[in-house]
Amino acid sequence: MPENDDIMTTCSNPDCRVAETGKCVEGFEFSECPHYGKPLDIDDGDEDEEVSEEEEKPQSPNIRLPGADLLVPADASKLLRAGKVRVIAIIGPADSGKTSLIASLYDLFQEGPVSGTEYARSLTLHAFERTCHDARAASRRCEPDTGRTPRGEVRFFHLQLRGSVAGEGVALVLGDRAGEEYRSAADDPSIAAEFSEIKRADAISILVDGERLLDSGARHNVRSEIAMMLQAVVEEGAVQNGQRLSLVLTKDDLIQESPHGSRAETDFSNLLSEIQGLFGAVFSEIKLFRTAASPKTGNMHRGTGVPDLLAFWMEPACPAPTAPRAKPAHDRAFARLLPLDEENG
Repeated sequence: MPENDDIMTTCSNPDCRVAETGKCVEGFEFSECPHYGKPLDIDDGDEDEEVSEEEEKPQSPNIRLPGADLLVPADASKLLRAGKVRVIAIIGPADSGKTSLIASLYDLFQEGPVSGTEYARSLTLHAFERTCHDARAASRRCEPDTGRTPRGEVRFFHLQLRGSVAGEGVALVLGDRAGEEYRSAADDPSIAAEFSEIKRADAISILVDGERLLDSGARHNVRSEIAMMLQAVVEEGAVQNGQRLSLVLTKDDLIQESPHGSRAETDFSNLLSEIQGLFGAVFSEIKLFRTAASPKTGNMHRGTGVPDLLAFWMEPACPAPTAPRAKPAHDRAFARLLPLDEENG
């Protein structure tokens, strides 16, 4: 090795470790090696070419896909401005069957038209699928189930429908609020002032839990809760002129199978008479429906009674009937004139 080998320990061959081993990796003498004493040759030309090629590729813009979860009130308001809409407020205590009712309607549209109305699209498909999952065989549950609505601000399901009463297209917007909040309004009516879905609703459906009507200890509480919840929303001004009310008996399959079914039917009829007597002048129409959205017995199909309820929801709101006011009788024609606001009122 030459005397200056201690400073000539570089090699242009990247595989050579002459600085560590003192030997040429290719077996040459130092004087014969074509790489010895030259700086390491790092060929990064390919990388530069790759980078330059990537830089030359056009950058595709990011696409933000719309969500498909429940709508917040602001999103629901956009639908109101976009076209024909039916807003439905579904009121009921916890476990009265509200979520099952909404899920069964979505499932019925999977099979075809419902009450002559066809499914067109939905902005809340993920929310519907999540709600329906535990009621399907794919969930591998022993019994069908639907989760509870969490407390908090009201959310909305959306179905765009067409055909029959929907015509060229109507957006069906279903309010989804926790049943515990509606029940709390029976104890504290001031809470009802925050129920924006009721104020804007074209129709209100209040659910009567058929399973609780069969319970000897709970049947009387059911009737009082329904009346108190309605009283709260009426007193707080949440109910608007022209809204229609449906009294919906849920879990009718259990009533039909129970030996106490006739008693529950009587209680439901009495409740309807009570509601008509208390609020007949408030709502333009009050109708009753019987449903079995998610039957636990084999005597009814899933969604029994839901098509009739959908037909009710799709009808437009109409002004509540008002009693004609007798005009005062006066001898003089001038005295029979009324102020403009009173005459048109």
